[in-house]
Amino acid sequence: MTTRSVLKWIASVASVIWIGATLYQEFLDIDPTEFGFRSAEVEARMKSCGGSFQQRYECKEEIIIAKGHESFLVWVEKATFILAPPVILALLFNRNGREKFPLSEHDKVIGRTSSISKRRVR
Repeated sequence: MTTRSVLKWIASVASVIWIGATLYQEFLDIDPTEFGFRSAEVEARMKSCGGSFQQRYECKEEIIIAKGHESFLVWVEKATFILAPPVILALLFNRNGREKFPLSEHDKVIGRTSSISKRRVR
């Protein structure tokens, strides 16, 4: 095995361990009521709604929608925290591992082009 392939294996194992550990920490080891509409924070904000039935309804609806937006951003942040390091690591390995092979003399004589210029848009 070459040094490069050993490093790729190490990076792959590290990525799997990272994803497993952070997945448990960020998604599985949380209090489910913390992000729901029945959390203590949301309930306290809903109790402050007053006025007519319509005003209370609109107030509570705004609170629920705001909580939904906040929860969405929290979950996107968690997913980014889990997936970004392995994706960046993979991109770095793939980008640095590409070698550019020039055309051989034989390819130049017979008029062969590089594989990228062979592709045609249909």
